[in-house]
Amino acid sequence: MPTLLYSGNIGIGQDIGTALRAVARLNGEADLKVLIAGDGKGLAAVRSLVAELRLAGAQIRPPVPLDELPALLARGDIHLVCQQPGTEGLLVPSKIYSTLAAGRPSLFVGPADCEVGRIVCESGSGFVVEPGDVGRAADVLGRLAAGAALRRGMGRNARAYYERHFGRDRSVRRIVAILESAADGRAVGKGRAFGGGFG
Repeated sequence: MPTLLYSGNIGIGQDIGTALRAVARLNGEADLKVLIAGDGKGLAAVRSLVAELRLAGAQIRPPVPLDELPALLARGDIHLVCQQPGTEGLLVPSKIYSTLAAGRPSLFVGPADCEVGRIVCESGSGFVVEPGDVGRAADVLGRLAAGAALRRGMGRNARAYYERHFGRDRSVRRIVAILESAADGRAVGKGRAFGGGFG
């Protein structure tokens, strides 16, 4: 049975509820487990929603140490990435980079016109769903849960995109370019934000 994984901060900037409501709406139409590994100010609300929706198969656990993160990421067949509207330009959920590096498909619940939405669409590594669109999220999760070939294909796309844009060598070159620009007193041009691209 595939696992939908959310790992990381559970705060006001993350809309986990849309995905949880989508899983509840599937109501046995798709076999899908839920694993949430994280902590934050929104944890109590997530626990309450899981109870309200009677998601008996959902597991909530504390964050894992850094050395256990690769094993945790490998447990997720579908990775959930969230961003609330209005936070574009203020934050980029860094878990998109670990999802790409892990070679896993993603469900991004957030604005389509932000950095993560663009990455997911451009890479062909997942689906973008607007916050609150439970019907669309349920459709996407149903397709991903039932489609092992779809998950594998999007996972390959994710890893290939990571290697092209965020691999260690590219990240180091990006940092060097930024430092050289700062030392020369030049303005750094707008480009893809650096966000944890180390492999």
